[in-house]
Amino acid sequence: MPPLPGNRDDRSLAASSPAISALRGLVQKPRIDQRPAEHCELCSEAIPSEHSHLLNLSNRQLMCVCQACSLLFSEQGAGAGKYALVPRRYLALEGFQMPDEQWDNLAIPVNMAFIYRSTGTKPVMAYYPSPAGATESLLDLEGWQTLAAANPILNELTPDVEALLINRVKDARAYYLVPIDACYQLVGLIRLSWRGLSGGSDVWEAIADYFQDIQKKARPVLVGAKGADDA
Repeated sequence: MPPLPGNRDDRSLAASSPAISALRGLVQKPRIDQRPAEHCELCSEAIPSEHSHLLNLSNRQLMCVCQACSLLFSEQGAGAGKYALVPRRYLALEGFQMPDEQWDNLAIPVNMAFIYRSTGTKPVMAYYPSPAGATESLLDLEGWQTLAAANPILNELTPDVEALLINRVKDARAYYLVPIDACYQLVGLIRLSWRGLSGGSDVWEAIADYFQDIQKKARPVLVGAKGADDA
C-alpha cells in the first residue's frame, strides 16, 4: 500500500501513479468474479477483504496482514519501534469541544481534517484531504495542547495509528476517533473522485456515504473537559 502522510518538507502529499492504483482499490469494489485475491504481506497467507493493517514506521507504508500475523504485533512494543498494528476501534466523540475560532485557525479550505499524534519529528500532525492528496495543515503544539485539555480523550490516541477525524461539512459538527487507515481511505476517495473545481456531485455523495459508514461503526462516547468516558 502507498505511504501514509508523514513528516516531509513538502506540504503536498499527492500520490504517485502506483499509489493511485492502490488507492483505487480502497474506494472501488470490483465485481466478485474480478476481485483479485489478497494475501498477507508478511506470510503470504490468503486474507479476506476485511483484514488488519500494519504500519511500517520507517516509511509510513500500510501493510495488509492476516489475523495470525496481526496477533504477533498486538502487544505494546511488539513491533520493536519498526511496526505498529493499526487498531480497529471507532468512537463517536459526543460533546467534543472545538469552537469555530479554533477550527478557523487551521485555515483548512475544506470542512474535513484528521489529526494524529506522531512519534516522528513533529509530536502532532494535521492533514486535510484534497484533490491533490493529503495536505498538511499547520497545527502547533500549543494548539494541540489546548484542544487536548478540552477533550482529554485525545491524550489516549495511539501514536501514528489512530487519529481524530473531523467532519464539519455543511451543518455537521462530528468528531471521531478512528484508525489511521480510515483517514487514508477518505483521502483516496476524494483524490480519485474529485471532478472540476467543486468536486462534482458524485464525490460529495461518496463523502456523505463514507461518514454514514463511520457513524455506523463508531461507538458513542461522551468527552470534554468535564469528563471523558470511553468505557
